[in-house]
Amino acid sequence: MTDLETTLSMFVRMANANKALMDGTTGPVRRIIEESDVVLAVWQDFDQPSGIGTLIIKGGAVLRNIVTESGSTSCRSNAIPCDSYEQAVAVLEVLGKSDLLN
Repeated sequence: MTDLETTLSMFVRMANANKALMDGTTGPVRRIIEESDVVLAVWQDFDQPSGIGTLIIKGGAVLRNIVTESGSTSCRSNAIPCDSYEQAVAVLEVLGKSDLLN
């Protein structure tokens, strides 16, 4: 398994575990975002080679720094389960902490 596959698998496990927290309100999603440095929305997407779609909800700058520093950087990560790309975009637009342009 490659590093990317391992990381993606970790985020899928987080999203699956967080499904139990979802109560139909934005409260659990807000808590996940506020308590984490990096948050990805994760959904099943058979058009992707891995079968998993992802969208950064929070922590784009953190991820960019990890990649450019090429070092081990610790951060609090989590994932939000979504049904589709459209739902992930809605989470990003309403609750996301987009720092991708910073």
